[in-house]
Amino acid sequence: MDTLLLERITLMLLLLGALALFASEKVRADLVSLGLLLALMVIGIISVEEGFSGFASPAVITVVCMFILSGGLVRTGVADEIAGWVVARGVRNTIGLTAILMVLVGLMSSFMNNIAAVTILMPSVFAIAQRTGVPVTKLLMPLAFGSLLGGLSTLVGTPPNLLASEALQRAGHTPFAMFDFLPTGLVVFSTGLLYFVLIGSRLVPIRIPASAPEEGNSLRHYVTEAIVPRGSALVGRSVEEAKLRDTLGVSVVRVHRAYNHDGQETADDRPWLRYGRYGRDEGDGGYSFQPWPECRFAVDDHLQLEGDPSLLLQKQGRGLLEIPESEADHGETPLIGELALSPGSRSLGTSIAEADFPARYGVTVLGLRRNGRQEDERINQLRLEPGDVLLVRGTPSAMALLGHNPDFLVVNRLAGPARDHRKRWIALAVMAGTVIAAASGALHISVAALAGVLVMVTSGCMPVRDMYSQVDWRVVFMIASLMPLSIAMDGEHTGTAAWLAESMLVLTGGASPYLAMMAVIVLTVGLTQLMSNAACVVLVAPIAIKMAEGLGIEPHGFAMAVAIAASTAFITPIGHQANMLVYGVANYRFNDFIKVGGPLSFLVVITVLIVVPWVWPF
Repeated sequence: MDTLLLERITLMLLLLGALALFASEKVRADLVSLGLLLALMVIGIISVEEGFSGFASPAVITVVCMFILSGGLVRTGVADEIAGWVVARGVRNTIGLTAILMVLVGLMSSFMNNIAAVTILMPSVFAIAQRTGVPVTKLLMPLAFGSLLGGLSTLVGTPPNLLASEALQRAGHTPFAMFDFLPTGLVVFSTGLLYFVLIGSRLVPIRIPASAPEEGNSLRHYVTEAIVPRGSALVGRSVEEAKLRDTLGVSVVRVHRAYNHDGQETADDRPWLRYGRYGRDEGDGGYSFQPWPECRFAVDDHLQLEGDPSLLLQKQGRGLLEIPESEADHGETPLIGELALSPGSRSLGTSIAEADFPARYGVTVLGLRRNGRQEDERINQLRLEPGDVLLVRGTPSAMALLGHNPDFLVVNRLAGPARDHRKRWIALAVMAGTVIAAASGALHISVAALAGVLVMVTSGCMPVRDMYSQVDWRVVFMIASLMPLSIAMDGEHTGTAAWLAESMLVLTGGASPYLAMMAVIVLTVGLTQLMSNAACVVLVAPIAIKMAEGLGIEPHGFAMAVAIAASTAFITPIGHQANMLVYGVANYRFNDFIKVGGPLSFLVVITVLIVVPWVWPF
């Protein structure tokens, strides 16, 4: 078999395998990307130098710097003050609030990380909903979608824009300038805004959110754990007699009990077998079962509870139950807070016990809210997933530190992080200077961003000790690992990009640039619902550029169409981290994204097909 053909087949098989893993979410995206990079180097499709070139790419350096610059805006309170502006507008209807929030998050995400923009505004959205009576779930999905649309207006607004520009440069074309995306991005954003004002806002469902501060600090629906202490009035009483739903607002969903416990059956009796499929041996000196109405409580029973734990926490169960404590609860008067895991959190995939919240963060996990599923494992054994919301207790200082931690979003901000407002003008000036230096051509965008980071740090807007924690290193490693893929696909190696481009041109008739662009856009929109938008651009942009070259037209329009289509991740919650964040917090359903995001995606595709050829004529 011809060597070139064999390399193409091998590369295609590797790509298909990587796509399958991306879509399955069984393996982390950054690990899939690193594995693909390793395979390309081991097989010999690319050299070692080419393989690691992504880590020195100006686009990757720019992404890292923008994470840090965004963090500086957050720490100095710039973003909080912008968010507070919304509260002061006095708008009290759903459509008006949706429009204001989308414009605000769109402006913010034009120059900072999309996730940062959403996490900054989310606590304000809860406050706005509480004051106006507008259901918070009506506002969170437009907030997430607005951040994706807003990032389309500038080169630094979102990584796909930078990667599309990098793909052009690698192919020997002029890269995009800072505001080349602005005409198309503004029209696409305006289309999305009009969609929500006229139609989309009515399609967004009203759900009971996983976490919504309301009167009385109701904490809504959590799974938490409590212990039946010695002397409790519950000892010897049945579930039916206890009426915990009426007295404390919680239901017992599972009982964890030790063997040889106060007259209970011995280990040899295997009592858990008596409870059929509802009981099991826990393997830790105890067993668990799902209780029935006549089941009687015993001393030291660990009860898994479901419901609103507010009364339980306020009254400590009125002497009936005890909440497990840790050293984190001692010292200052503890506060209760609600945390959502950020999509890039280092705690994802670990159990609550392994994450060791008391030692690492100074808080105790009291409960967990998970979208759409009831869990019967003990809380400490549950592995954390994107969208999980944690109920935690800790001192005011510990809660304030969590507000600075990029791994978490403090949803119910009972103790907000301290902001150094004295330096907000410095942070604003640094960001403005970075944008101006890059837009004017005085400095390459990566150099301007790096200079901005150094000024942000040396001026004290971003402490050195916190600088690296602002970066989502999973995203960075994924992008850097995937960038050499374009090298493997170019004409000097396997020629796969040109081969795929020719195949797509044949399928689309090879005559109409519009049909070719539509095929590229539809392919990208489909892929971005299942995998990272950055990975989509790295994969599709070289093919799109080759298609444009094959048609004898400038490739900038095709590259821009790919970048915009890659950010059209509206149809599934897994399409983008911003979607995952509101998916868990707002308690949306998977189908909600299809119902709201499907029509929006269609409108964006049509808009791009009309606007891009006008801005970048064929």
